[in-house]
Amino acid sequence: MTDAIFLDANIFMYAAGSAHHYKAPCLQILALVETKKLTAVTSSEVLQEILYRYSHLQLTEKGIHLCRRILDFPMEILPVTASDVQRATEILETSPSIKARDAIHAATMFNNQIEEILTADKHFERISSLNRLDPHDYAASIS
Repeated sequence: MTDAIFLDANIFMYAAGSAHHYKAPCLQILALVETKKLTAVTSSEVLQEILYRYSHLQLTEKGIHLCRRILDFPMEILPVTASDVQRATEILETSPSIKARDAIHAATMFNNQIEEILTADKHFERISSLNRLDPHDYAASIS
């Protein structure tokens, strides 16, 4: 599955959100996924993160709607396994500044032979063997 790119939660959230400098590139990325011009994957943890964030903001219905749209995208949604959690603990041991949820994302990627993540979060650059793709840079490269 090495040709797939992992989509972080912020790709979906910026695309669904209000005006922001990441909105347009994230919408462009999701349009590529919907038209199958970009092979992308995400994980069940990303969906949980979206539901949690919108619930925390008292926008539960918006989170539910967004998750349902993501579930309809033509892309694989990877499960998070015990092996992923084990690998995440190893990532946290070597990169303690990484958030636990992001360590889960990275571990899920590594265990599925995915090396690239589309995300606005620069701290993913601290995880060795992972290539962070900025949404602006990625969208500009395909235009």
